[in-house]
Amino acid sequence: MAAWRDAERRLARAVGGERETIMRQVERHRTDFQMLSVDHMVARIGTQQGAESRRARATPSTLPFHEAAGDAHEMASDIGETARRSDEVSPETAENRRTTPTPTRPGERDLVARPNSATNETWIAR
Repeated sequence: MAAWRDAERRLARAVGGERETIMRQVERHRTDFQMLSVDHMVARIGTQQGAESRRARATPSTLPFHEAAGDAHEMASDIGETARRSDEVSPETAENRRTTPTPTRPGERDLVARPNSATNETWIAR
């Protein structure tokens, strides 16, 4: 991630012939980061599937069943949080736009400040 961010910053300041070289570095570092992210996610999904398997084999309402269900739930939460965090810390470029919605807290108004050309209103629902 650090190498990708650094390359993005250098690209923003680059001029002339160095832009092409730095663009290749950005692509290489972005691809490296994305491959590491995929490997990590696949491992986490494998762990979650293992917990789901244990839960499916266990007798309902027993300690092994509840432990496996808890493990599966914890892994699912971890996978979602990892994806959200990755979206938030990745450099935002035309090729890499945020794909998960910005989280809101319960009771928080789910509105964003941006013009809505259809109604000329300032606040629109997400």
